[in-house]
Amino acid sequence: MANGGQPVLDAGRVLVFVVAYHAEKHIVSVFERVPKPLFNAPDVAFLVIDDASGDGSADILARWVEAHAIRNITVLRNPVNQGYGGNQKLGYRVAVDQGFGLVILLHGDGQYAPEMLPSFIDTWRRTDADVILGSRMKYVAKARVGGMPLYKIAGNRTLTWFQNRLTGQALSEYHTGYRAYSTRLLRAVPFEVNTNDFHFDTEILLQAHYVGARVEELDIPTHYGDEVCHVNSVQYGINVLLATARYAMHRRGMVCSLKYRNLSPLRYPDKGHLRYSSHALALGLIEEALPKRLLDVGCGPGFVAQRCEALGCRVTGLDRVAPQPGVMSEFRQLDLEKDPLPVDPFAYDAVLLLDVIEHLAEPEAFLVRLRNESRSLQAGQPSPTVILSVPNVAFAAVRLNLLLGRFNYAERGILDVTHKRLFTRASLLRMLRDCGYRVEKVIPVQVPFEAVMSGGLGRVLDRIAHVLAYAWPPLFAFQFMVVCRPLPGVLQVLRQAERHTGQDVVIPEGLVAKPPESERRATVNRDPAWPV
Repeated sequence: MANGGQPVLDAGRVLVFVVAYHAEKHIVSVFERVPKPLFNAPDVAFLVIDDASGDGSADILARWVEAHAIRNITVLRNPVNQGYGGNQKLGYRVAVDQGFGLVILLHGDGQYAPEMLPSFIDTWRRTDADVILGSRMKYVAKARVGGMPLYKIAGNRTLTWFQNRLTGQALSEYHTGYRAYSTRLLRAVPFEVNTNDFHFDTEILLQAHYVGARVEELDIPTHYGDEVCHVNSVQYGINVLLATARYAMHRRGMVCSLKYRNLSPLRYPDKGHLRYSSHALALGLIEEALPKRLLDVGCGPGFVAQRCEALGCRVTGLDRVAPQPGVMSEFRQLDLEKDPLPVDPFAYDAVLLLDVIEHLAEPEAFLVRLRNESRSLQAGQPSPTVILSVPNVAFAAVRLNLLLGRFNYAERGILDVTHKRLFTRASLLRMLRDCGYRVEKVIPVQVPFEAVMSGGLGRVLDRIAHVLAYAWPPLFAFQFMVVCRPLPGVLQVLRQAERHTGQDVVIPEGLVAKPPESERRATVNRDPAWPV
């Protein structure tokens, strides 16, 4: 251990993790088939965890290990049964905390060939893969020769086809129990919140897909003997289908699961190329106005800013996290809720507030602060254009879910789990008026079907949603985009007020202007009751 107790990662060390449950008939034969060079090898360790079996699996193996003087095998027995997935969590936590580079999952019942362990290690060292799957389904005829029942082959192929369709992958098998994970991947995904049941294998593989992990498949032999299967096939299939469906819904912003939350390196994708998206609509408005200087508040990765720069705008971005490099002329990092504004927001020709205010605890205070902290707003002078968008919490799908008693947060979309305030069309417009903004245009934005459903069907649904959003905005608009202008606030009016008489009211120096001499003479009849 080093660095204040943190494990030192040795990228070359491999942990072979053996899960065992009522395996006393097979556990010794499994280790007798392990290639001998792996025993007592300095870069390989074995961890066997017996999951509170009611037999002598752990004792039998311990005696065999002692008799053969093998020093790199650790045998543990859980005090309480953790389940297939729960047992894996223990082994992967050891692999991560002890600084291994790879952990290989092997079953203690002999169903998977220990002779293949060197092939897993070689594949990892050769490809640097994050996931290595020992596939039995690359050649179905071989699986049949190995004794796999026809119903298992059919179920495996059907579930794998369904999962590939929903995830966009092309794996030959999702359901092998012979697999390996890099600890780089295990550190990146919250595997400990996964199920303790048998579909743990599915959930951790879906997490790997979500973070873009590199997956390699390795052809392995199939063996079905007298081992006891503890899996309820029907329940397992249902659980796999539900887990994969939840994954697909999370990816599309329809639900929010702790298993995948905050795993995507790019949470908000580029939507500028989608015809009816809020980004495309905002870019159309910018193209019409062609401002020379643009302030992008909450600029995110900078997709919109980059397109505005291409239109000839000089963009300044504000956000808590830095955007992609080179996408805008200037960037200032700050927390919009806590930090003072580093620029005069209305010294720019236009201001973008795309999907920003719903993330603030007090959006009204923020909008008022924008006006009060600006020294550029002038009474009687044109003020800059503000383009603002928010999701519509009264959207039809949200209403229907509430009617059914459901309120599901998501990683993005209307019920983004990071949203702190929710708006309808009426409440949004009321807030803008109360905060001193003159609304010029309200544009309903329809559901961005094309963002989650590519091809002709997505485009057709986009057009239908577009018509519905304009026909009945409060119900069918997914978002509202508002074009508005800030009105001078009390501070701006005071700054422009001309002192004609009286010294009783103290105004900070420079806050109030003095009128020209000619105008001063023309206003001698002003009511003396008003000193300012």
